[in-house]
Amino acid sequence: MVSNTVTVDLPENLTIANAESLYNELDQYISGSNDVIFSANDVTRADTAGLQLIYVFMKTLKQHEAEVSWSSPSSALIEASEQLGLKEHLGLVA
Repeated sequence: MVSNTVTVDLPENLTIANAESLYNELDQYISGSNDVIFSANDVTRADTAGLQLIYVFMKTLKQHEAEVSWSSPSSALIEASEQLGLKEHLGLVA
């Protein structure tokens, strides 16, 4: 199976306020064979809902044998994931 790579620009506020629209954007990549790169340099806020959405999406893609990677994750994103105990699960460790 041939895999394509798509880049998803994460919103400045990766929070519950944007979870539905982000879910709708990510949903189109669930059943395909696309590898996903999260461009996360603009993220200034992240909460539990936003990070849980990313985590579940990553787990689902892995079940479809697709890969997820990060492009320039912001310090705010890394800090929020660390505070919530999701840093390793999200692959945000160096």
